[in-house]
Amino acid sequence: MRHLYHELWRYAAGARGLLLGAFALLVGSQLFKLAVPWLAGQAINQIQSGGLSGLPHAGLLLAGVFCATAASWAMHGPGRVLERNAAMRVRETLFAALTRRVLDAPLAWHEARHTAETVSRVNQATGALYGFAESQYIYLQNGVRLFGPVIALWLIAPAVGIVAVCGYMVLGFLISRFDRRIMTYSLRESQTERRLSAALVDSLGNIATVFALRRRNGVANMMLERMRATFPPLRRSMVINEAKWCTVDLLSALLWCVLVALYAWLAASGASGPDHQVLKLGNVFMVYEYAREAGDVITAIAVHYSGIVGTQASYAAAQPIEAAGIEKWADALEPTGWRQLRIEGLRFHHAAARGEAPALEGVDLALQRGRRYALVGPSGAGKSTLLRLLAGLDRPQAGTIGFDGELLADPAAALRLEATLIPQQSEIFEGTLRENLLLGASADDTQLDAALRLAAAEDFVAGLVQGLDTVVAERGANWSGGQRQRLALARAMVAAQGSSLLLLDEPTSSLDPDTERKVLDRVLASHAGACVVSSVHRLNLLDRFDEVVLMQDGRVLDAGPPGDLALRSQAFRDLLSAQTASSA
Repeated sequence: MRHLYHELWRYAAGARGLLLGAFALLVGSQLFKLAVPWLAGQAINQIQSGGLSGLPHAGLLLAGVFCATAASWAMHGPGRVLERNAAMRVRETLFAALTRRVLDAPLAWHEARHTAETVSRVNQATGALYGFAESQYIYLQNGVRLFGPVIALWLIAPAVGIVAVCGYMVLGFLISRFDRRIMTYSLRESQTERRLSAALVDSLGNIATVFALRRRNGVANMMLERMRATFPPLRRSMVINEAKWCTVDLLSALLWCVLVALYAWLAASGASGPDHQVLKLGNVFMVYEYAREAGDVITAIAVHYSGIVGTQASYAAAQPIEAAGIEKWADALEPTGWRQLRIEGLRFHHAAARGEAPALEGVDLALQRGRRYALVGPSGAGKSTLLRLLAGLDRPQAGTIGFDGELLADPAAALRLEATLIPQQSEIFEGTLRENLLLGASADDTQLDAALRLAAAEDFVAGLVQGLDTVVAERGANWSGGQRQRLALARAMVAAQGSSLLLLDEPTSSLDPDTERKVLDRVLASHAGACVVSSVHRLNLLDRFDEVVLMQDGRVLDAGPPGDLALRSQAFRDLLSAQTASSA
C-alpha cells in the first residue's frame, strides 16, 4: 500500500494542494463523527446520574450529536469533490506518462508484445490508480474510525484500550496473511485476463478472415478455452476469501463482546479506580459503540484490503511498460545537406528470430541524394528489413552508416531526422478521414489536397458526401484495398514533406498497374531532390529508377542501372524471366 501512496503522490504533481485539502476535510469529517458516541454516552450518564433534572443538560448533548453529524457532512461533501478532482488529474498524468512511455519504446519491444496486452496494461494501471485516488475517503475514514475508538477506549479504561489494541493487531495480522495468498492468485488471474482480451481483439478485429475461412466455431472454442483459463486462480482465491471472512467476522464479534464484558467487570470490581466504581450506562454504551465501530472498521479493512490487493495487482501491470527502453524518436524532420549515404558491413538479426539466419548480412550500399533506387529480389530477401533500418526503426547489430564520409555515432537517431518510410500495410485509424491524414499533425486543406492528388485519391475523396470529414469505418472496412492504400499513401505524403530520404515498401501493391504507374510518377516527381529507395515487385516499373539493388537471402548480390544489371547478372535475368512468364 505504501507503494500505491508513493505513486499517488508522484502522479498528483500539480494537484497536490487539492489532494491535501481533500485529506484535511475528510479527516475532519470523521473526527466529528467520532464525537457522536461520546456525546450520546454523556447524555445517558446525565440522565442516569441526575434523573429528570439532568434532562436539560442531556438535551444539549443530544443537540451536539446532531450538530456533529451536520458538521461531518459539511466537510465530507467538499472533501469528496476535491478528492475526485485530484483523482482525475492523477489519471490524466498517469495515462499521459504510460502512453508516452509506450510511444517512446523501441519498435522491437512493440513487436515482442501483443497490442491488446499493452492496451490492457495501460487501462488496468490507470484505472487502478484512479480508483485508489478517488477512494481515499474510505481509507481515511477507516483510519480515524480505528485509531479514534481505540484512543477513546483507552481514555474510558486503559485496560480496555490495551486489550483492544492487542485484539486488532491479531486481526490485522490474520488479514494480511490471507490477502498475501489472494494477491498471488490475483496476479495470475490478471495475466489470464490479458490473454483472453488479446484473443478477443484479434478474433473480432480479423472477423472477415474468420468468416471467409469458416472458422467461427474454432475461434469461439479458442476464446472459451482462454476464458476457462481464468477460473483456476479465481476458484482458489474464492476459497481463501471465504475463509478470511469467516475468521474476521467471528473474531470481531468476539472482541467487542470481550471489551464490553471487561469494562463491566472492571467497573464492578473497582479495578478501574474510584471514578469507575459505579457502572455508568453511558460508558457501557460508549465502550459498546467504540468497540463495535472499531470491529466494523476491521471488517471494512478486510473488504477494502482485498480491493487494495486487486489494485496493486492491476497497477503492477504497468511495470513492463515502465521497464521498456526509451528510443530517441524524431517528432519532426530535420534534413541536412548530405549528398551520399554509405552503408558498410550491415548485419541485422530479428530479436524474436532466435537460432535463425540473420535477416541482413554484410550489406554494403552507397546511396546518392537525388537518385532513385529499386530494391528487387525474392520474398524474404531482406528488402523490407533494409528499408526499416534506413528509416531508423531498427538498430543493426554490426556495420557502419555515414553521411558524406562521416560515420554516424547513432545512425538510427540520425536517420529518423532525414527519412520517411511508407509501409505496404494500409493501416487506417479510428476517426475522420482528415484525422487519418493528419494523425495529430497540422496541415491546411491545400496541403491535404496536394497529398491526395499524389496518391491519386482526389477523385475518390471528392465523391464522399462529407469529404475529409467522413467518419472512417473500423480499419476502413467500407473501402476497397486500393482505396485504403491510396489514403495511407496520402497520409505518408503529408508526413514526408521535406524528407531527404524517401523509402517506399511497395505502398502501391494493391493498385492496378495503370494507377500504380501514375502514383509512382507523381511521388517521384514531388521528391526530385531526395534520395528515393523503393521495394519493387512489378519489374516493369524499373525504368523509373536510376539503379537496381538486387537482394537475396539478406545480402546485396549486385547493384547498378537496370540495363547493366540485366547484362551481367543471371539472378536478375531469372527474376525478369519469372515475372514475364507469370504475366503471360
